[in-house]
Amino acid sequence: MGDKENGDEDLPSDIKIVKILLKSMGFLELWYPYVVDVLTDAQVYSEHATKPAIDPDDIKLAIQTKVNFGFSQPPPREIFIFQLQLQITPNR
Repeated sequence: MGDKENGDEDLPSDIKIVKILLKSMGFLELWYPYVVDVLTDAQVYSEHATKPAIDPDDIKLAIQTKVNFGFSQPPPREIFIFQLQLQITPNR
């Protein structure tokens, strides 16, 4: 399968190698969309900062943003205790 069949003719050689490795290990379907999403966000951050290219700080910020919006902390234990007390206490 050639690069033109995959639509990869414009990709840098390093990206092509990583893509081949991920595909051979069966991870391409899992990681490729995430990596593309992170790099797209990093590009937006880089353009907003008027940088000529994406740098590691842009990628770190993109990953932090994904983690912060993808995972949330559970509420404090006190809230659960308060809700439990409300359920136990009969209505007056």
